[in-house]
Parts: sequence; C-alpha cells; structure tokens
Amino acid sequence: MDKKQQIIDLWHTCFDDSEAFISLYFDRVYNDNNTLTIEKNGQIVSTLQMLPYTMNFYGKEISVAYIYGACTAPEYRNQGLMRQLIEESFQKMKERTIALAVIVPADPWLFDFYREQGFTEAFDYTLEAYHRSNQVVQAPTLTVVPPEVPPLQQLYAYFDKKLRERSCCVLHTYDDFITILRDIQQSGDQMLTVLNIQQEPVGMIFLRKDKDRIFVKELLFDNDQVKELLLQEATLQNNVKEASYVCMPVPPGTMPYGMARVIDTDRLINYWIEKHPHSPILKNDLKEMDIQNLTRHLLNYPERKAYMSLMLD
Repeated sequence: MDKKQQIIDLWHTCFDDSEAFISLYFDRVYNDNNTLTIEKNGQIVSTLQMLPYTMNFYGKEISVAYIYGACTAPEYRNQGLMRQLIEESFQKMKERTIALAVIVPADPWLFDFYREQGFTEAFDYTLEAYHRSNQVVQAPTLTVVPPEVPPLQQLYAYFDKKLRERSCCVLHTYDDFITILRDIQQSGDQMLTVLNIQQEPVGMIFLRKDKDRIFVKELLFDNDQVKELLLQEATLQNNVKEASYVCMPVPPGTMPYGMARVIDTDRLINYWIEKHPHSPILKNDLKEMDIQNLTRHLLNYPERKAYMSLMLD
C-alpha cells in the first residue's frame, strides 16, 4: 500500500472528518514532500504534515509551516512518537529556511502538549455577538451576492488585500482560497460578498449555521455599513436573528486559537528590529530570550497582534 493511502487510512482512524472533506484535502492539499511518518512493521503508525503558508510579518512576507494532520494510531500512543515527529519537523523547516511553525490544537488539552514542544500561544480571537434589529438596513448602492457571481480572481484579490491590512497575519494563496470555497460548498456552509455600484467587492462573510444562530468564521469589510449589511443578510437568509462572529482580538476579552514557534530566530529578530527601530528591547535582549518568550515577543502576543483564520482546523 502506498504512503498516501496509508495516511488516509490512519486519518479515518484518528479523525472524525467527512468523506467529502478527506477527498478534498487529499486531492488539493496533501503532498508527500510535506509529510513526515514513522513506521512500525512496515506500516505507518504516526504522521504529521507541514503545510506551506506565507505570513505578513509587519510588512515583510515570511515562510510559515502549518503543522496539520498530526496523529498516531491508538495502539502506538504514549510512546513519544509525535514528539519525535515534531522535532524532525523543526529540522526539516530549518533546512527549508522556514521562519515560523504554527499549529491549531484540536482540543484544549493539546495546548499543554504543544507547549512542551516549544510552542506558545500566539493567535487569539475575540467573539462578538450580533442581534438583528427589526429595522432593516437600507443600502441601495450595495448588493449582496453568493461567491459564484463575481469572478474568482476578483474575489481573491479583495480577500488577499484585506488580510494584508493586518500587521501580522497568516495569508492564503489563490489555490488555498479555492479550497476554502469548495469546502464551504460541500459542507453546507456559506460565503457572501458585498459589491458596490461599480460591481467591486467591498465585504465578505464566511459562516455556518448553528441551530438558531449563525457562526461567522471570517468577516471582512470596508466600513461599518458593509459589516452591518453582511450580518443582516446572513441572518435573514438563514432565518435566524443572532450571530456570533470571530474578529481580531481585543484584549483582555480574547480566546486562544493557535500556537507558534520561531524556527529561524536570527531572521525574525532582524526583521523585528528593522520594523521596531525605537524599541527599548535590543537585539542581544531578544537573542537571550528562551524560544517561547521570543515567539510571544516577536508576534507581539501581549497586544494580540498576530492573527490567522480560515485555516484547515
């Protein structure tokens, strides 16, 4: 049996994903070269993948590896296999000049596990509530449309532009954007776009319906009128009154989402110094920090500046 099929079989054992998602993932995202494995008796029993991403790091683009699909066959757990793979992944990232490793723990207890591997909390979010009023917002120059209406390249250009407006944010490629849209389509989730009078995107919402409310995974908008229109239309179309929406973290009311670990310390320290010339923290101070404190500092975690969304999680 080939490597890919063995990993698919292990995925079925360890994760509760739908057949449609597994097919989409292994068709569009999976790559043997980004996959690490451990075999026992000729069979893959533990694996993880290092998905390539780019991050806007205070105006500079840096390479990121997103650790994903980390799993071990039940009968081989608690033997240190995943720790071994994570250490191997760090070495591979150094060889590939990747600057940062990121991960989204699937369960709360995994934060402790990944902390032991040198990761630290780095990506938070704030959850806001929306309740639709009985007075409908009128916006005659704006139109809400499904994703199949505007050209995909135009949709992606707006999506990418809004992500890049965030000072420290994991970005998505065009192919990744298409995967996100296909996942939305097959999972029954929804994406809406607001167009202005020139038929240009000025807002986007990515959501799923959750009983009598909707949960918004990403909300991009040019102004508050567009934001209100998106939330209003999303609740109207799904026949609900309330929505919860994820947004950029606003301390102190934040919740943890993802973790990070600096890989290329020298490069990121130099980038950070370049972008923060008036900081009282000197280069030698940064070099003396342990890896977790350094990661938090470089990603400005105290102020919750780093952000990522719409990851495969």
